Amino acid sequence: MLLKAAICEDDPTQMKNVKRMVEGWGGARSLKLLIYSYANCEAFLTDWLEKMDFDLAILDIDLGQGINGMELARHIRQKDDAITIVFISGLAGYMSQGYDVRACHFLVKPVKEERVWEVLDKALTEVGKKESYLLLEEETEAEKIPVSRILYAEAFSHTTALYLTPGSGEKKPVCREIRMCLGDLEGRLAGSGFFRCHRSYLVHLPYIRKIDKTSVLLDHAGPLPVSRGKRADLYRAFLDYHRAEE
Repeated sequence: MLLKAAICEDDPTQMKNVKRMVEGWGGARSLKLLIYSYANCEAFLTDWLEKMDFDLAILDIDLGQGINGMELARHIRQKDDAITIVFISGLAGYMSQGYDVRACHFLVKPVKEERVWEVLDKALTEVGKKESYLLLEEETEAEKIPVSRILYAEAFSHTTALYLTPGSGEKKPVCREIRMCLGDLEGRLAGSGFFRCHRSYLVHLPYIRKIDKTSVLLDHAGPLPVSRGKRADLYRAFLDYHRAEE
């Protein structure tokens, strides 16, 4: 399992210590970790707003100048209900506010490694339950589609066809026509295991069954065309995705 974690801590010694404990925990749990370190909230927000794909955020409260860790958590919750938040701080007075941002836990410094591991185990359970959704908004209605159900997307002149795994009692993929260009959809789904295999097609890597010289075969669908210049990158992305899941 791949876990993307961000640590926001302005004290270099504390940052090194927290990162060491997270790495030790991840190694003991056979997790593949990508850990990003930030000395202030503004640096974190810049990356987060671009990537929007962190699974876990470990935040200090007192981060010097600028907004503090609790205000940062409120910013996060305005856009992301799924990311798991853990506070490690010396400011115990903020503990009750952790409930307002649905924090997984609030640890007061100094912290013991075994206690951090216990809290990270709890956080991992939350991450494992997380389902990502694609929110489609029209003038008169809105629909929330589980990203895990998306097989592929196909571009047309002014719309994109979104193909979903068959529902109960259905034999063929379910098609949803959405008013969004494929490039915008690709951006919305960044970091969720999708690959632009052709100018008109975006495929979901977990559903790929076979890649050949000119096409890709998916569970429930295909074959779909693969551009000549995209095949090597698609093959590499497919292998990287499944290796990260091991």
